[in-house]
Amino acid sequence: LPDTEAPTAPTNLTASDVTQTSVDLAWTASTDNVGVTGYDVYEGTDLLFSVTGTSTTVTGLTASTSYDFSVKAKDAAGNISGSSNVVTITTESGSITYCDSYSTNSNSEWIETVQLGNINNNSGNNDGYADFTNLSTTIVKESNNSITIIPGWPRRSQKETYRVWIDFNQDGNFEGQGELVVNINRTDASSVGGSFTIPSSALEGSTRMRISMKRNNSANSCDIFSNGEVEDYTVVISGSEGLNGDEANNDTKAQFKVYPNPVKGNVLNLKLSEAVGAETKVFNMLGQVVTQQIFNSILDVSNLNSGVYLVEVTTENGLTFRKRFIKE
Repeated sequence: LPDTEAPTAPTNLTASDVTQTSVDLAWTASTDNVGVTGYDVYEGTDLLFSVTGTSTTVTGLTASTSYDFSVKAKDAAGNISGSSNVVTITTESGSITYCDSYSTNSNSEWIETVQLGNINNNSGNNDGYADFTNLSTTIVKESNNSITIIPGWPRRSQKETYRVWIDFNQDGNFEGQGELVVNINRTDASSVGGSFTIPSSALEGSTRMRISMKRNNSANSCDIFSNGEVEDYTVVISGSEGLNGDEANNDTKAQFKVYPNPVKGNVLNLKLSEAVGAETKVFNMLGQVVTQQIFNSILDVSNLNSGVYLVEVTTENGLTFRKRFIKE
C-alpha cells in the first residue's frame, strides 16, 4: 500500500544568534511511520530551502527587518506535515556610526583623485573632508588590490603622508587587525600607490574605506588635523574568486564553487562534485526565490538586477550547499 501518512509537525522551533543578515534555527525532530527525510524551512509562506537535520542557518537577511520562520517535515513519499510553531525575529540594525576625521585647512594640499577598481574619483578640494560613500567598488577576498592617490597642490608640492583603512569586520571603527591597508610615509610624489590583500576573515558586504592625506606626520583614523584632507568611500567585499577558498556548507567531501564572483556578465559558473539530480535556487536578500532550475554548471543571471544574491544547490540525497554572490 502507498504511504499516505504525513510526519508529525516539528515542535519547539527556536531562533538564536540573530545578526544583521542571518539567524540560527533549531527544532525538535518529527516522527513518521516510515521515516522523515527532511525539513522545509519557510519565511512567511515562502519556502526558503530544505535540510535533512534539525537545525540550520538562514543567511541573506536584511538588517532591521522582521521575519517569521516555520518548519515542516516531509517523508520519502512526499507527505508533508503540519507547520511547526512560528518564531519571529528582527535582525540587528545595519546602522554604523564612524568617528569624525578631517583637516581644518586644505588650502595648501588636498586629495585630488582616488582610483581603486571601479572608483575613479577626481574630487578636488573639499575643505578638509568629503563623504563619497555613495561611490563603491567590489573587492574579492584574498585578492590583491592596487589603489592610487593623487594629491592636489595649488602652488608647490608638500611632504605628505597617506593612510588607507578598510573596516573589514564592519564594527564601526578601523582598529581591527589588518584594517590599516596602506601606510605611506612623507613624500612629495605627484602620485602615490599602494597594494593590499583582503583577508579571508573579512566580512562580506558593504563597508567603509577611509583615506587620509596629512602633511608631514601620519594621521590616525579619527584624527582632526591641519593641512591635508580625508575622504570616505564604500567597498563591497565578496567571497573568494574562482575555485580558491570556497567551502561547502556540509561536512562532506563535495566541493561547491561559484565563479566569477562578482559576476560582471550574464553567466555564473557552478561546480559541485555531487550534482547528479540536484536542484538550483537563487534567492534575493529578502529570501525570495528569483531563479529555480535543475542543476547546470552554467547559471544564467542575465535577468537579475545588480545586487547580492544567495545560490543554493540541493542534491538528490538531501545535501544543501549555499554560496553568496554579487551581480554587478
